[in-house]
Amino acid sequence: MLIFIDESGHPHPNDPTTRPVVAAICISDRDSRSVSARLHALKRDNLGQERMELKAVNLLNRRTFRRKPDYVQFLDEFFSALLNLPITVFAMVMEGPFTVRPPGELFLPMRFRFLVQRVELLAEEQGEMATLMFDGSASLFGGIGWQFNSYLYRADEGRACVHITDAPSFVDSQTSAGIQIADLTASVIRQYEEAGLYRSAPPAGDQYLFAIRRWYRIIEQKAKDLATHDGYNRPPLFRMAAGEQ
Repeated sequence: MLIFIDESGHPHPNDPTTRPVVAAICISDRDSRSVSARLHALKRDNLGQERMELKAVNLLNRRTFRRKPDYVQFLDEFFSALLNLPITVFAMVMEGPFTVRPPGELFLPMRFRFLVQRVELLAEEQGEMATLMFDGSASLFGGIGWQFNSYLYRADEGRACVHITDAPSFVDSQTSAGIQIADLTASVIRQYEEAGLYRSAPPAGDQYLFAIRRWYRIIEQKAKDLATHDGYNRPPLFRMAAGEQ
């Protein structure tokens, strides 16, 4: 099983986002080729650009929504296609205030620990081994590669994750369908949260936020509720405690 992980916003005092999100797109090895092929076809048929990298910063914003109707149509096609793709979504939503972590710290941030908890349960349920995949290098997020290894071999919880492979992989988002899906998914969840759409409907006439809510509801259908062996619930779209990162 391949677990593609990406963030929208970052839990740092200087980051302007108020509710950064880290999302995981889980795809079985046997389905990864078909998922990539579907995304390739969507870009070819709707945008005429098979090699285009799907970046939320370029696609999921009000300016694009106003000026690029072809991109908006593509996004509707993309999220509709998610309903029929064999993927599972997990996401952690953070809320400030945030602090700067000491450089070189080997503690795996809580947002990734919470994701790993859910991935472990899903991999066990499906009888697979899961490999975490990030866009970038091992130095990402202050050294996620070393933090992850430390967690697996030094923390009791990490040692109990017997369905997680022993090291994360790092890929190029330009050619990774899974990372591009994670990027768009994380952005929709973050904007949904920051706009308070879980509390009330979008303002009348705000077609952009209505679209964000529509796409979020599709993502919800791809999220999977899980529980530990002792019955402790692991919500798939989880709001972390304020300041927790």
